[in-house]
Amino acid sequence: MNKTFIELYNESKSKPTPAQEFVAEVARITHRSETTVRMWLAGNQVPDSLVQSVIADHFNVDMAGLFPDAEPNEEGGRQ
Repeated sequence: MNKTFIELYNESKSKPTPAQEFVAEVARITHRSETTVRMWLAGNQVPDSLVQSVIADHFNVDMAGLFPDAEPNEEGGRQ
């Protein structure tokens, strides 16, 4: 199949970035939406301890280091 240079570029551009794949993976393993994962990344929310343990186990990292500057409050946001 012959493709134009522009078609090759657009095909490549439509693929998810590594960052998008990371967000999708975390959403999948935590059973949360991608929007929620992006809120965690932006520092607008902090996941509860159970979700943090799922993330830590999946990526084989220490749970305490995942969200070092944030303590969850009752609403799940930062204090």
